[in-house]
Amino acid sequence: MQARVSFGEETTAGTEEARTISARINSTTVQGKVTRDVVAHLYGSGGSVANVMDQFDVSKDIGGEIVMPACYQGNALGMLLKHAMGAISEGGGGGPTYAHTLTLSGALPAGLSIAVERGAGGLGDQEFYGNKIASLELSCQVGQVMQARATLIGMDCGARGSDSPPALTTPYYIKHNHAGSLGFNSASYALRSFRLMINNNLEAIRELGSLTATEVNRSAMQAVELECELVARSDAPYAAHLAGTQGDVTVTFSDGTRSLAVTLHNGVIMEYDDPINGPGFITQRIKWRGFGDGTKHGLGIVLTNGVSTVVGG
Repeated sequence: MQARVSFGEETTAGTEEARTISARINSTTVQGKVTRDVVAHLYGSGGSVANVMDQFDVSKDIGGEIVMPACYQGNALGMLLKHAMGAISEGGGGGPTYAHTLTLSGALPAGLSIAVERGAGGLGDQEFYGNKIASLELSCQVGQVMQARATLIGMDCGARGSDSPPALTTPYYIKHNHAGSLGFNSASYALRSFRLMINNNLEAIRELGSLTATEVNRSAMQAVELECELVARSDAPYAAHLAGTQGDVTVTFSDGTRSLAVTLHNGVIMEYDDPINGPGFITQRIKWRGFGDGTKHGLGIVLTNGVSTVVGG
């Protein structure tokens, strides 16, 4: 099965825009579905059969998940980060040193036009409009390439048919051995696993007169969390958990040329576990939550690569 997903930035939410970048994927559940219900009344089929006669369309729902390898460049990670976080400042001196600084914003970009290429086998390709990123997760384990998992809520979709996506570009994968130390509370720790979660708490807004969503917007406050596993070599994280210590948490992945630098602002350890399960080494599972303070907003990411705009990579 051959499949890919392509993305284009919309100027007006729900209005199709040309897609500018394609991405390799592991899986996707993005789809358009119609919910139907029955019209309740007492008259049965033929007047004597106790069965409802009528049905109607309730809603047309757009959305699903995309799981893909995360790359410094060449697989749309920059596009996903911009639309999950909201604000972007471009900089850098060219070549592989373009620095894309992403920060959290109260308002997300208008939306994404997305096409899913479904490969050979008789199934057509399909386009989806007005997509916003309800949540984005970046995760990396020992021995793996980092994975990106985006959950989308959209406004409408087209019929299935043929599609001509943009060409794939060279991917520069973010690998487990690219991880640097985690920094917190003036100390550094080696990682066994890394999971960053951005939850925008979005919902599809529905109004009379339409089967589709008229808008996708927040239903609750945004939440940003970082969950990591460490080999237990110090009680300092546990002491920070008991004390409610607050401070920035930093992790940088780099292949020596390109990099992904993550800073969780004002992180507080919300969960801590270091169980003893046998004669082997003890691990610490720690979950921080980032908080805004009027200057910092909870999360900052700098993606450095060889493309001049973040949506190109």
